[in-house]
Amino acid sequence: MYSKLRKVSFRAFAAPLLAAALAFSGTGAASPAAAAGAADDGVYQIVAVGDSLTAGYQLGFTEQSVPYGYVERVYEQALFHGLRAEYVNYGVLGLKSPGLTRWIEAVSQKKSITAEEVQTGLADPRAERIFADTPKLSTALTKADLIVMTIGGNDLKTVITALSSEKAATEAELAAAAALLETSLSEYEKELEAALKLLAQLQPGAEIVVADQYLPVPSPLIIKDSPVELYPETNRQFLISAQKQLQSRLGSLIARLVQDGIDVKAANVAKPFTGNELAYTSVARGDIHPNALGYAAMGKAFSETIWNEYLAVKPRDKNVPISVVVNGKELVSSYKPVLIQNRTFVPLREITEALGATVKWNSKTQTATIEQEGRTVAITIGATTFTVNGVKTKLNAQPAFLHKVGKESKTYLPLAALSEGLAFQVVYRDTLKTAFINK
Repeated sequence: MYSKLRKVSFRAFAAPLLAAALAFSGTGAASPAAAAGAADDGVYQIVAVGDSLTAGYQLGFTEQSVPYGYVERVYEQALFHGLRAEYVNYGVLGLKSPGLTRWIEAVSQKKSITAEEVQTGLADPRAERIFADTPKLSTALTKADLIVMTIGGNDLKTVITALSSEKAATEAELAAAAALLETSLSEYEKELEAALKLLAQLQPGAEIVVADQYLPVPSPLIIKDSPVELYPETNRQFLISAQKQLQSRLGSLIARLVQDGIDVKAANVAKPFTGNELAYTSVARGDIHPNALGYAAMGKAFSETIWNEYLAVKPRDKNVPISVVVNGKELVSSYKPVLIQNRTFVPLREITEALGATVKWNSKTQTATIEQEGRTVAITIGATTFTVNGVKTKLNAQPAFLHKVGKESKTYLPLAALSEGLAFQVVYRDTLKTAFINK
């Protein structure tokens, strides 16, 4: 078993990204509202640019795959913090730091650019489509509140491939790898600095968070008190040193930029991967990208850098279909959401009051009237319409109903009504089985 693992684990270091790119042919942007250009005032805009880690690529992705990487998790954390958030994702497989800089230069100059002009030989089949959206990226960046990024892993590919995954490098081979490393790190630092400065010029008010690099090279396993090397230890120690040098350069770069007044931080994604390389990546199957656990760890690292915490909902009872988070606070009540014919219904009073609205109940007409910030919405039990400031509107969901909880009857309405009638942002994340409701 271990000999087989040793043979296949690190082929990805030498293999081109073509196979991965051909498999993953999803879109370059996410979040329907953001992709459609719905940038309303008060919306927290997240823009992601970078390489395949930003794209959220995982081993086995196909054209039908929907990425759930660190970017999507950062978006969820923004919702957890009560932010009316949207995001776009411009991750490109195989992108290096010089390509990123050329791309952002075109964005800043509002010029069109081709994939070949960004970086020769990009294997991502979505590249032309993504770069054709450069004007949209320009607009998104100028409105961004948060810019997140991974870049640099592809810059170090020549260093990694210079070392054998089968035998320890000789002194001459290590010296050659060290020379390549110095060249690669110098270019990475120079290009990343240029890209970050351009981003700061495009949107001086944005917070920028860039990740360091994790190392998908596991330490030797101990089998019956004997170490089994999955990768030559001499070579692994060299790569660990390279990783530390990159972190040092990134730290120095960020310190310089902060001194210049640029709001930029580094997310330490390397730390959670250390010791968890086999659990957090698909390296044992020949691919160095994170798996679901790895992207969750990256999302947590980014969130802790941005908000100093990583939030999650409480465990649910088996009969509770979803959790509900209102303005950044989980709704904890004996009145649980219910699922009827695949529609989720929630208790009206608890949610609207959590959002600062007032609710009046007319028992004769069985009508609830909600008032908030000059908006008056009336919803009647069983009715297929409701009124907004006196104007009748069709309810594009099942009607509200009275749900008995113990000895009480509570008004329950479909989640859709909250966004349709009350103009709240309602986002359901199936990945978390959670509905986020924000003003």
